[in-house]
Parts: sequence; structure tokens; C-alpha cells
Amino acid sequence: MRCRRRKGRPRIPRFISEVPEIKEFVPRGVPLEGRETVTLSYEELEAVRLVDYLGFSQEEGAELMGVSRRVFWSILRSARRKISDFLINGKVLRIEGENYKLRECGIGKLCGKMRHCAFKPEDHCRRFNP
Repeated sequence: MRCRRRKGRPRIPRFISEVPEIKEFVPRGVPLEGRETVTLSYEELEAVRLVDYLGFSQEEGAELMGVSRRVFWSILRSARRKISDFLINGKVLRIEGENYKLRECGIGKLCGKMRHCAFKPEDHCRRFNP
């Protein structure tokens, strides 16, 4: 049997700042048997964190994750749909990795690797300027 390859361009890894410590959320007071699960990828969590939690614009978030604005918007839209499904329907939310790469410099601090960092914090946005 031949292995089928994916057509088109290979999927590039998206940059995230950290892997979350808590990877599963379960509604309280309801038995787990028969519960549906919603799976949120690390990239989707990072998009929600950048835009909704930290207040970056979608353009800044896309640059920080190393993707185009259109790709960033589709990641963010998918994440918001999954989170609302989890909240409204009381499903189990599981956070798992896909195709990601950890960002070297972090998002709220300067790491000192300015020359070697793919994301120059001072060039990104006004929030990184001292």
C-alpha cells in the first residue's frame, strides 16, 4: 500500500510562547461517561491568548505566530467556535499540540538573544519597547 502525501505546500509550524500546564477542563457536577470532547490545539489557544487575553491586534498576533493574517484569523475563529461549544454544551475541553514550535524570546520579556531570535521584539510592536 502506498503512502499518500499531502498536496500543496507543507504546513509550517506555528510559534507559541509556552505549552499549557493544564490540558483538560471538565464541567463540574456532571458524570464523565458519555461526555463529548472538544479538542483545542496549542496554536488555537495561543491565538486566543494573544488577541483576547493580551489585547494584541490580529496583525500583531499573526506576526508573533509566524503566519499570515488570513491563517491567523481562521485559527482564531476555529478556537472561538470550539471554546463556545465547550461552554454552552458542557463538553470536555482537551488541549493538545499539533504543528507548533516554541518561541525563543517569549512574549512579555526580552531574552537577550536579540541577534539570533527570529522575532525581534523591538520590531514587533510598541509593547516590547522599554
